[in-house]
Amino acid sequence: MMGLERGTGGADDSLAAWAQRYLDLAVRGVRSDEVAGKIARHLDRFTAWLIGGLGHDRISAVTPREVAAWRDHLAAHGNTGRDGTTTAMAPATVNNHLAHLSALFSWITVHAPAGLLRHGDPTKKVALLRLPAPQVRALSGAQVRTVKNVLDRIEGFHQLGGRRHRGGRAAPAVHRHARPLRDRAIVHLILGTGLRRAEVTGLDLDQLEPADPAELRRVKRARLNGVRGKGRTSRTVFLGRDARHAIAGYLESERPGDADHRSEALFLAASSISARRPGGRLSPRSVNTIVAGIGRLHDAETADRERQLGVLRPHDLRHTFGYGSRKPPATTAPNSNAASATPTTATCGCTPTHPTTSPPATSKTSDQHDQRPGQVRVGGSP
Repeated sequence: MMGLERGTGGADDSLAAWAQRYLDLAVRGVRSDEVAGKIARHLDRFTAWLIGGLGHDRISAVTPREVAAWRDHLAAHGNTGRDGTTTAMAPATVNNHLAHLSALFSWITVHAPAGLLRHGDPTKKVALLRLPAPQVRALSGAQVRTVKNVLDRIEGFHQLGGRRHRGGRAAPAVHRHARPLRDRAIVHLILGTGLRRAEVTGLDLDQLEPADPAELRRVKRARLNGVRGKGRTSRTVFLGRDARHAIAGYLESERPGDADHRSEALFLAASSISARRPGGRLSPRSVNTIVAGIGRLHDAETADRERQLGVLRPHDLRHTFGYGSRKPPATTAPNSNAASATPTTATCGCTPTHPTTSPPATSKTSDQHDQRPGQVRVGGSP
């Protein structure tokens, strides 16, 4: 803030000038270039709108009425296409504009000369737009089947296809950063247990029981102990057959090559990535990239538009598990608690409405007959 006194020597009343000072002194170098650019664009839009409506950009003329009118303008005509046509802006995007404008006026209120904002911060009395209820999406049974078919063949999508890699007896090598077995294990784990992406990346290898790949394939009751969830909760999660076998394959073939003396996480980033975290733990955002990649492979393989997924997100897999657990199996064995699993949509913050596609059909697997009374096993092959 050392340059603020020199920059405000004239105590001018220009919104554009104050916005530039705010960006130079409080945003650039503090926020990322991408975020700083977005903030600048949002403030420029308000300045241009104010000049277009009032003929000037005097900051002392900005009132809550003007801010509310800008909010309503964005909600109705905020997006401008290449052909000049305008469309409505999403409520969340409008609120993001208001948040950046509010941050600007909060900064100006602290650093401006006395009397510049005689009426106080004009953004404080302007309400945000009400956001619509989040749309719950769960995969249909047909989509789950084709997704699992792609997962069964995922290694082939990452193999090198050059001439020198073809024709040999050994299986072709995969791309240097690709970890297809890890990606398959993560998708099967979320689809079979409903874990959140942060819960997946927070897992440590010592939470897996058993952790030996051979034992993991042999036993019918593997589990993850002490899974840390929202609200500092901790629970035990049981694994179905698909998740067990996928994790065993990853532990056996890929994880040893990425692990070092600091690696505690169950799922690791590729050691060839120079920017990976110490120890190799994945970030929650990387799960988005992994799941979206599986969705793109699925849609490239699927000609049926009814089965295509569009942008696949980890929460879609979580909802698929949640809706699947709400449907009772076709045949119920005595003393079985499989149908009593709590749907994940009840605790994820989403409105439990009907999914956009039919929920996947569930069937009882042999693993569910081996559970103890009072325990609920989740996951397994559909």
